[in-house]
Amino acid sequence: MTEKVSKDILERGESHMDTGGRRTLARQMPRTVHFIGVCGTGMGALALLFREAGVSVRGSDLQAYPPMGDLLRSAGIDIRLGYRPENLDGDVSYVVVGNAVSKGNPEVEELFRRGLPYGSFPETLARFFLAGRDPVVVVGTHGKTTSTALLAWLLHAAGLEPGFLVGGEPKNFQSSSRCGAGPYFVVEGDEYDSAFFDKGPKFLHYRPSFALFTSLEFDHADIYPDLDAIRDQFRRFSALLPKHGSLLVCSEYPGAVEITRDLTCRVETYGYGAGSNWRGVLRQNGSRGLTLDVVERARFVGSFSCPLSGRHNGLNVLGSVGLLHALGVPAERIQDGLTSFLGVSRRQEVLGEADGVVLVDDFAHHPTAIRETLQAIVARYPGRRILAAYEPRTHTSRKKVFQEEYVEAFQDADVAICGRIFRPETVAVEERFRPDLWERELRARGHEAYYLEDLRELEEFLVRGCRPGDLVLFMSSGDFDGVPGRVLDGLRERTCEGRHAPGEHPA
Repeated sequence: MTEKVSKDILERGESHMDTGGRRTLARQMPRTVHFIGVCGTGMGALALLFREAGVSVRGSDLQAYPPMGDLLRSAGIDIRLGYRPENLDGDVSYVVVGNAVSKGNPEVEELFRRGLPYGSFPETLARFFLAGRDPVVVVGTHGKTTSTALLAWLLHAAGLEPGFLVGGEPKNFQSSSRCGAGPYFVVEGDEYDSAFFDKGPKFLHYRPSFALFTSLEFDHADIYPDLDAIRDQFRRFSALLPKHGSLLVCSEYPGAVEITRDLTCRVETYGYGAGSNWRGVLRQNGSRGLTLDVVERARFVGSFSCPLSGRHNGLNVLGSVGLLHALGVPAERIQDGLTSFLGVSRRQEVLGEADGVVLVDDFAHHPTAIRETLQAIVARYPGRRILAAYEPRTHTSRKKVFQEEYVEAFQDADVAICGRIFRPETVAVEERFRPDLWERELRARGHEAYYLEDLRELEEFLVRGCRPGDLVLFMSSGDFDGVPGRVLDGLRERTCEGRHAPGEHPA
């Protein structure tokens, strides 16, 4: 907690037991909370938690795009566009500073001038919503959002009323966060930095009682120089688990397992390999979802079915089963929840179908995520030609650190398309990812690949070139500048006009 947090709110947010034996949030919380950068995924979810707890909430941001802007306004949260000192006028008693703003921001400077108590997003979450609970924290390079949403839903379906905060939109809930009344609070543990005044990872604030460690690879090249630097932070997180706690780590990533070897808490591995404590065997992986046989050491636990597909989602299910076992949830209750799990928005999400072409949107941007997503799509939609359109948008994907890995990642695409690099000027030319080389290397290996820098050309390429029976997969950590929606509209117009797709893609 920063030194600027005043003494009178240090103990606020502790939980207590009500007369029914359930944990509820104490009412001693800040009267009015202001968020600087309120429309970020995590910031908005935290703002909704405060609002649910009965706190007056307002915030500022440069934009308030849907869905977060709409969610906040519908909850009665006042969003002010632009950063101005007067946004802190009134009875503001606490300020949450997002990691997208920096020192010099007009509101940051004003809160310093007024001496208002403030904190980063993760430390505020820990202080007011995790204290007195048993945090269940999901960490790792891949699978965090889906696993967090899955654990929250399975605990909810088991009647345990968890609190949760997911870095995405879980389709089973109307919000990405909830206070909850049960003992557990499920939170997505991000390894990205906390704020300009706290460059440590968010997950170091989360006081884990239980943890799921999904994966470990290099990412976030803007703040981590190499894999060793990331590994050190995951090691620091793992060491936070208390002796009575429990951690499940994915054995598909030996580097993650190595980090957890000397912990004092209970550590178990999960994966598809025979040496895992929790072993999964994929019995089905296709259009009807996946079915996973689970064995704990030599004991058959059960066969679990889920509407999701893909080898990586099988691991998400397997890790969740193992962790929920540590929480005492019976296998049959887990299966009941799995069958009704709807997933997370922008994770293999079907946008629509027009003229026989299915359009799917996914958040994939790391080469491993792209590879696994493509494999899942091929299994879920057998027989369809897959056109994979990708936008290099994150700082890491805009750099050349994964130049060769991106070539390998698209091997399962029938047609691979790379759009323009988002804000290329933020990366030095000599350090920048080269889509032209990516295209050249894929073609040299016999694959159909295109680098289409002009997004209007990319849209026309897809609208003109898709054939009935095709599937277009859009992959971006952002909105791809609205390309997916415009392609869907174009295909619908093509249908109305009775136009037919050409037999070949334009060169």
